[in-house]
Amino acid sequence: MQPSLKLAVRPSTVVKQQKILEVATILFLEQGYRDTALDQIVQRCGGSKQTLYRYFGCKEGLFKAVLAHNLESLEDVFDFSEKASLPVESCLVSFGQDYIHRLCTNPVLGLYRIVAADFHQHADITDFFLANGPDKKHQYLIAYLASDKVAQQLAIPSPEQACCNLLALLKQDFFYTTLLGKPLPDKKCLDQQIRQSVSAFIRMYQPAR
Repeated sequence: MQPSLKLAVRPSTVVKQQKILEVATILFLEQGYRDTALDQIVQRCGGSKQTLYRYFGCKEGLFKAVLAHNLESLEDVFDFSEKASLPVESCLVSFGQDYIHRLCTNPVLGLYRIVAADFHQHADITDFFLANGPDKKHQYLIAYLASDKVAQQLAIPSPEQACCNLLALLKQDFFYTTLLGKPLPDKKCLDQQIRQSVSAFIRMYQPAR
């Protein structure tokens, strides 16, 4: 049985599903995927295990829904419409600050740990994570880097490669150190390093004079 990841239309059902997703997220992050039982989720949410099966199909279907729900929260990070009025460098600094804070903290960081630890041999989950996370969200950054506004300032022959370069500059070692349980640097230090990363990116794509 294939789980449905779409929320039902009825408001009461939407509320129930949202509560299940929120509780499941907390338990998965606290205990990991394997050590979290559906009975625990039911105990905290109320209702029955049959309700979970009806909404999500199975435990793996619930985890997919948790991934989709939390990865959707990255949409606003990659939404450049509100930043479009900013100068390119300021826009990318603002994006970088939001991106690192969201990528390197829970729930996204913790869910990445679970996917890497428990599903590295399950292509269905890893493909789902990539499709709903990096593959989808990076397209918004690529579109911005390909925009006329950016083209007026930077010479970017491949927006796709430029996207990879910018994200690599921004992430530095932050992602891997937080993945291992280390905290992010304090705000002042982090902001300074993000600005330096964006400056390096701008220099990389400065038009030849």
